[in-house]
Amino acid sequence: MSMFMDARSATAEEKQRGIAAATAVLDRAGVTAEDAASGSFAVERWDDMGFPPDQEPSEDKYAAAEIWWAASNAAINACCEGWSDEKRSQVSGLQLLHDPETELADRATALARMREIIQAEDGQGEFRDNRVFFLALAATAEVPDSSKAQELVSAVTVAYTSLSLAGFHPNDPIEPKRQAVLDAIDALEAGSAPLN
Repeated sequence: MSMFMDARSATAEEKQRGIAAATAVLDRAGVTAEDAASGSFAVERWDDMGFPPDQEPSEDKYAAAEIWWAASNAAINACCEGWSDEKRSQVSGLQLLHDPETELADRATALARMREIIQAEDGQGEFRDNRVFFLALAATAEVPDSSKAQELVSAVTVAYTSLSLAGFHPNDPIEPKRQAVLDAIDALEAGSAPLN
């Protein structure tokens, strides 16, 4: 699978129904998910840059973007059939998978892998490990309140940024920063626990 549905509160069956609808749109158009998403990214990037005339995407990119948007709309409609407008508003839609093992991890696996990454972090890297962010998203995927989930994910990623960049502050001890991330993960675990 090269795509997934970012749809809080959706069941696995509803998400699969959305993916099937998106796949049908892409298959009819004869375009891969990667090519369609690339077109969408190019158009959105051009928009973010303020529409510079010399960097306008090609017609092929526009066509691919239209297909991605149609596939995403089909996915949302199929996934969210019968949902209230309020519940549907929390659906981000179709997303391209980059690291399925991380992005599709179940809650327990995501929590364990985050803790492993934090324990191994030496603070000497020049770049942050994006897996922590994606694992935090995976761990909160079933939290129905998107603002609560964002708050939990943000707390982990902010604390992790401080730890991962600890090497830039050699006079500050690293262990309190590591503990702050582990505390944020503990809070995420408690705040994302399924309701019984």
